[in-house]
Amino acid sequence: MSGIDWAQALGMGRYGLYVWPAFGLTLAILTGLLWHGRLARRRLQHELRQRWRRERQS
Repeated sequence: MSGIDWAQALGMGRYGLYVWPAFGLTLAILTGLLWHGRLARRRLQHELRQRWRRERQS
């Protein structure tokens, strides 16, 4: 097994300056989409529960 030079691997030559921010931005966007989806789901569940209770009472 040969040793890995982590500085070179992470740097990816000159391309590391473009690749790592792209990975970071992608991760941030995906995290935001997951968060937004969960928030929307909770709001919808809350609204549906309220509607169900109102219909049940009337």
